[in-house]
Amino acid sequence: MPACHDPAEGLNITSLIHNVNISTVMKCEDKQKCRLHLKIHTVVQLMDPDSVSGVSICTSSAGMMTKCQIVQFTKASRRSMSGLPVTVENDYTEVSPSQHLQVTVKTVPSYCGITWTSKYHTPECSHEDLRKNVPECITGKLSYTANPEKKELAVSVSDMLQGYDYHLRLCLRDFICSGTGAYTLIKKEQPLKTAVLQYSRPLPCLCIEGWSAFMDAPRVQVCPFRNRLDELWFGITFDPLEEALIWEPACPVTAVAGLCEKREDGVCVDLPDSLQNVSRDKITFAKVDPHPQLCMKFTVGSQSWIRCPFADSIKVWDMIVSSQHGYEELQILSRVTAKFSVGPWGTSAGESADSPADQTTYTILVDVVSIIKLYEFNDLLSCSCFFVFVLLNMLGLVFPASQCFCVAPRVLYVARKQ
Repeated sequence: MPACHDPAEGLNITSLIHNVNISTVMKCEDKQKCRLHLKIHTVVQLMDPDSVSGVSICTSSAGMMTKCQIVQFTKASRRSMSGLPVTVENDYTEVSPSQHLQVTVKTVPSYCGITWTSKYHTPECSHEDLRKNVPECITGKLSYTANPEKKELAVSVSDMLQGYDYHLRLCLRDFICSGTGAYTLIKKEQPLKTAVLQYSRPLPCLCIEGWSAFMDAPRVQVCPFRNRLDELWFGITFDPLEEALIWEPACPVTAVAGLCEKREDGVCVDLPDSLQNVSRDKITFAKVDPHPQLCMKFTVGSQSWIRCPFADSIKVWDMIVSSQHGYEELQILSRVTAKFSVGPWGTSAGESADSPADQTTYTILVDVVSIIKLYEFNDLLSCSCFFVFVLLNMLGLVFPASQCFCVAPRVLYVARKQ
């Protein structure tokens, strides 16, 4: 049997099918018991009583069998409406939310060259009517109250699907939402649909997730702490063997991380060549000097946060300035063997106060403790300020820290040299 028939002589096939329109309608048995149906509206021109006996409407989608509906015209109606346009409507085909369909409309019998085809995407569950009435879209509504002291979230569920229990849990949202272990089941018989969930940290990706207790039920998520970016910048660790500063984001975040040196005035000066882009993966700063002034700076958009992991730790090196018998002494303490370079600091007219003066320097090897008597260096006695560079190239440090000491009337500047 041929797939289509050649039209009879004189049959105008171009006007047989026209004004085709596709939409969806919702048919309901009761509250929360509605289904989506595809509605096809078209006009068929009946040329003579025997040319067209009906209309075939077929829908197909990926992974599903083709469904066809045939609207048949009786012989009596064909005779009475011969030569007239006939409006055809069909809404018997049940469809699912967010479904991609191909719709084909043909005449019966099918004439070659007379086929109307179009693609159609059914409404998604984000539509309010579907969320309230179609079971596949009903997720329930979540509201919560946070108790920061007890680290608890009191959760209430409303508009949940009738006749089903309800799952609640806490999860960390990424590509998927991974459970944290906090979970409960609200029974459908419970008069109050409430539960309390414990959390450990108010992370921006920590979400409350809820869904009805049936297969492939849609889920709803609410993230109470989504604006708490400040909670991400913890968990910095230091590997003393690798001399590496390590941090891994607890949530996905688009940020820039770098090292900076915190001065006495509270300003953290960026260290060059230390910036790294942050997304999901762990970042590592290798060959780092664990000094209290060495900090990490995290930047998201126009906001920045500073974390100083060594602020309360033992200093790897330090300096003490004191006066003994009318002379100033500079005492350098170091937990590692290092070289220190001492020289004048630019403060005279025409010299920058932010850089060493171009004069002679003195290099001193420090094993554990070394005392520098300033009166032994004539160049230092003649200037009001001097600097000390700590030469740690032998240790291979890429991100050394510096420290600023101020002693009246001199200003002592100390910096690790890369």
